[in-house]
Amino acid sequence: MLTSSQPSQTSVRRDAWVEIDLNAIEYNLAQIRSWLKPGTELMAVVKGDAYGHGACELTPVLQASGVNAFGVASVDEGCQLQSAGAKVPVLVLGPCPVWAIRTALEADLSLTISAISQIADIAQEAKDLGKQARVHLKVDTGMHRLGLATNEVKQAVELISRHDELNLVGLYSHLAEASDSQSTEKQNKLFQAVISELIALEKLPELVHLASGEAARFHAETHYDLVRVGLYMYGLEPRQVSEIVHPAMSVRGRINQLKEVAAGESVGYGFTWTAKRKSRLAVLPIGYADGVDRKLSNQIGGLLMGHEVKQVGLISMDQMLFDVTDVDQVCVGDVITLIGSEDGSDKRLYLADWANKLDTITYELACRLRIRLPRMYTRQKWQHK
Repeated sequence: MLTSSQPSQTSVRRDAWVEIDLNAIEYNLAQIRSWLKPGTELMAVVKGDAYGHGACELTPVLQASGVNAFGVASVDEGCQLQSAGAKVPVLVLGPCPVWAIRTALEADLSLTISAISQIADIAQEAKDLGKQARVHLKVDTGMHRLGLATNEVKQAVELISRHDELNLVGLYSHLAEASDSQSTEKQNKLFQAVISELIALEKLPELVHLASGEAARFHAETHYDLVRVGLYMYGLEPRQVSEIVHPAMSVRGRINQLKEVAAGESVGYGFTWTAKRKSRLAVLPIGYADGVDRKLSNQIGGLLMGHEVKQVGLISMDQMLFDVTDVDQVCVGDVITLIGSEDGSDKRLYLADWANKLDTITYELACRLRIRLPRMYTRQKWQHK
């Protein structure tokens, strides 16, 4: 392989990788804290391997930045976080299967109760282990996914109070559309009614939480004791490029072969792109098995030595092609940036652009990019605009 003329990071395992900028993560956390009421705690939601950013690798960084808790989707994710050195409470946001309760309690995970039937199961395992389980009650305030009906909360709290093995530390719900004020207000009113009921019973737990990152930003009335923040922490918004947080994720690949094709020649599976002139093509070892959707074929670009280059032909499982005809002195080993920016350049490619082309959200795409790509952690120099 030829030596690249570019100064760049590289992966020791393969020639395509994801870079995570820790400075961006810390900047975003500071931005989020500026939205919060004094005394409001912050839960870092790191499910889905921190939305593809690497939950275990980010654990010490997030703790050093002062997060008060972690949120995960499953017991396995919680155990991985504990193994990575989590020192703050870790809440499993999804229901815990009966056969996994013991493992969760042995790992000191906090558990969500979203159905009355779960109370006895958790209490029994805690009793058998001689431990007290930390639990949060989840209330369904209108999303109709997980959670107790509002008229079941009183019964659940009374049942929990009969078990010394259970420590009710939290009450929470989840917003279906935090960007919509009317929907959020409706859910918040239902949640407040539950809070009032528990206050009257003198059974309100110490942590009440409702707000997601978007609600934390726009709806101060939903902050309560703690907010649960995911996407904003990683510098992303669902469909648009953010003006307030900085994306932490970049995706890069190193050219592994160069090809010249004559005008009129077609390339890739299905011959979906035909050269209109004699062209030089670069092969990049990244494809849909790495989470780059095949539907992005012939629609996306890359950055190469200050130039924007077009991806051409169908994206295959492990490879994709770029037209680099107009880039002088390109050689095998040079790096093409698919998401992110190059050192010293103001040009940047955004995951939100991919999301809009695919009519989806950045959450999904960021999570996909964790499938096979190794991650590298850096501290980039940049100034947020």
